[in-house]
Amino acid sequence: MMPERLHQIEQPSLCRLRPLFFLWPLFAILAAAILLWGVETVRTPVGTLAKDLLPEREREEETAGLLVTLEQLERMHYMDSTLGEISWSVSEESLEELNRVLREYNITTAEEISQFLAQAAVETSGGRWLTELGEESYFRHRGYTTGTRGAGYFHLTYEYGQMAFSTWMMKRYIPELGEIVYLNPASHNKTEIREAYHRALWTAANLGLDVSRYSRIVYDPQSADITGADYISQTFAWESAAYYWQAAGVKNALSQLPGTANTDIASKLVGGSNWQSRREAYLAFYPVLNNQSK
Repeated sequence: MMPERLHQIEQPSLCRLRPLFFLWPLFAILAAAILLWGVETVRTPVGTLAKDLLPEREREEETAGLLVTLEQLERMHYMDSTLGEISWSVSEESLEELNRVLREYNITTAEEISQFLAQAAVETSGGRWLTELGEESYFRHRGYTTGTRGAGYFHLTYEYGQMAFSTWMMKRYIPELGEIVYLNPASHNKTEIREAYHRALWTAANLGLDVSRYSRIVYDPQSADITGADYISQTFAWESAAYYWQAAGVKNALSQLPGTANTDIASKLVGGSNWQSRREAYLAFYPVLNNQSK
């Protein structure tokens, strides 16, 4: 009696549910969506965590690719026997530019970079004086002016020096001017360099090229824009030094053996004074860049 009664009860119930059978696929899709939503909800914190960590990972990768890091520059402070305390004053943008030009000009070993930075540190007091200090009378006594005074990390000087650098930059970075003639000041006189510079400007004008980014390297007292020494110090402080390094042939002159003998070679070619300070700078920098304890 009980089974029959149960059957009688279930049968009407199934009959009542039969009209809803066609909706079962929809119910199944809805259930699956709810399950997937739950999975994504669980995964979200993991994804967020990975995103939060990404900038740090990127910074680590960028640091690993740098030839000189900010942390290394901070460790390159020392007490010079003549100049007193020397430390670097370099912005993030300047650090990026330093690393770019080191690679661009193939200054890549610990020895080369240490020698390069030793010259720059003494010349500019760690980047604090990117133009030569002095009055107009002081500069004129030495054959140049405020506009053509030393500028950049190696204090590139003189109008003909600016013209040579400007020509170099146009030839190097403007594809259409790849065939212009660059003359190295180490082996050509002022007149030759001036003529080569003006020929480069003439060629650029005939091609309709805007070369103002590079022509402003040469001081122009008639220009409303910043030109000459101030422009070099603001725009090409590191590149002017790397150019100077290459034009003077420092890389090829250095010995394979690291040491202050190389510092004296670089100092002679770069033309700076106070060689002892440059030696002390090198001795402070090389252990840092060569991963040695100081």
